Amino acid sequence: MGIEVVSVINWEVVTLINNKKINLLISLICLTLFLFPTFTSAHAYIVKSNPSDNEILKQSPKKIFIQFDETIQSVNNSIQVYNDKGKRVDQKNGHVNAKNSTILECGLNSKLPNGTYRIQWKAVSNDGHPVQGVIPFQIGSDSAVQDGTAIEAKSEGYTPQSDLIIIRWLQYFSNASYIGALFFLLLILQKDLVQNGYVKKAFKKILNYSLLLLFLSIIVSLPLMASIELTTSWKQVLNIETLKDMITNSAYGKTWLIQVGGLILLLIFTYLLHVKSKSLLYWISFIIGVGLILTKALTSHAASTTNVLLTVGMDFLHLLSASIWIGSLVVFVALLPLSRKVDTKNHYLEMIRRFSKWGIIILLVLTATGIFGSLLYIPSLRSLITTDYGRTLLGKVILLVIMIIFAAVNFTKGKRKSEKGVSPSLWGELLAGIIVLVLSVILTNLPTAMASPGPIKESKTVNQGSKITFEATPNVIGKNTFAIDLKDRNGQPMKNIEQVVLTFTCQEMDMGEDTKTLLKVKEGKYEGMGMNFNMAGRWNVHVHVLTKDLATLDTDFKVLVGSQ
Repeated sequence: MGIEVVSVINWEVVTLINNKKINLLISLICLTLFLFPTFTSAHAYIVKSNPSDNEILKQSPKKIFIQFDETIQSVNNSIQVYNDKGKRVDQKNGHVNAKNSTILECGLNSKLPNGTYRIQWKAVSNDGHPVQGVIPFQIGSDSAVQDGTAIEAKSEGYTPQSDLIIIRWLQYFSNASYIGALFFLLLILQKDLVQNGYVKKAFKKILNYSLLLLFLSIIVSLPLMASIELTTSWKQVLNIETLKDMITNSAYGKTWLIQVGGLILLLIFTYLLHVKSKSLLYWISFIIGVGLILTKALTSHAASTTNVLLTVGMDFLHLLSASIWIGSLVVFVALLPLSRKVDTKNHYLEMIRRFSKWGIIILLVLTATGIFGSLLYIPSLRSLITTDYGRTLLGKVILLVIMIIFAAVNFTKGKRKSEKGVSPSLWGELLAGIIVLVLSVILTNLPTAMASPGPIKESKTVNQGSKITFEATPNVIGKNTFAIDLKDRNGQPMKNIEQVVLTFTCQEMDMGEDTKTLLKVKEGKYEGMGMNFNMAGRWNVHVHVLTKDLATLDTDFKVLVGSQ
């Protein structure tokens, strides 16, 4: 769902309010930026690897592979294997599988000796975000892994920097301002105000400055994404060869060319509508601006799902409705002086009333598409609190509620034809919307809660009131700590337990069953450590409890295993 930060709405428009309000706006935007310094991103995440983390192999494999949850680009990736002395032992032929573009693979030198090895890998997802990490494994059973000196597996992605947040925010905000202004002209503004000198001047400035900021943000997005994909500085990518390679070989490059084409058309039609001011030209410009929003939906989380048409369509509607809302608020703020003039005050309040009817539709679309997106990327209510993605989404929802409250206040004032207090409530609504765009930018650069759901702890009641609580920490591919807590119907720890066994079954593919017997820690508490989750995705964990008098307790837990 996507968007960005830092200030410059439109200098002429900003002069309509006093300096204190300008400073407040800038300060709150910047504050929002620095509230999120530790977020990391990894759009493509590992669902399976061969070998898996710290797997012990009996003999040297001929090749290795890593499978991701989505298609990865064929460029700017790597997969290399090193032994414990730092010598490279792969055949230097790392590539994306020709038949399955979710797989990164390479061949190994023949007959590798027993020892500890590590796979160093890097992949770039179709949304242009790199992720990299290390997968350790062992050949033979007589090496360092057995002695507790195993290499730690890790996976890490691009950490959003201020350059990305600023540029993306400018792109979304300027795009929203442009189409919001055209939407307002076409459907909200009364005909007797169209020729008003102040109104014409205000709309011209909004369109021109929005187009300028949109042009700049899209143009600099190419070197920005090149620096991100190549994990290097801007200085290193500002050359024709690198940028040309980015355009021709990366998924983002193709989208960027479409955006530049849209910009050229917008420049032409914006000039024409200033000269001729015909309704058809406004509609064409509006449609082109909407098309640029569609290109952002095509590079979001939604584009990585199996049902692309549905998810991209819903994401596009979400972005479009939010853009029209926020862009229209920019117009309302720009036209605030009309509310203070006797001859135009009623016109201004009527515009608020007319927009409120559209606002209901916008709100319904935002709610429906927002719920749809949440169900895709949030596996449980708990992950709203335990994951960065969930917490950021929760913050966005809270701000949207604040926007709705301000909108309701403005609607009431418009209906009662009262201009008193309109300026603060409009600015409050716009400011909340601007910060929503910032959070949207952050959301598009975070791994979803599906990729990183966090530890799981669930309880189920069985056999007339007995309770079984299952825990898995950290609930990722590789090594996890499993715990079972047993309580009787009175809430007391269960005694007289002979055995507690977990059976793991992957729901993503047929991998057979894997079992783990837990050890008693204390009465009613059993724990164990294992690498039973060897793939990200949906798993079923069956708990079998056997008492000393041969009675049994059985239940199942559905677990979503993360990759990081």
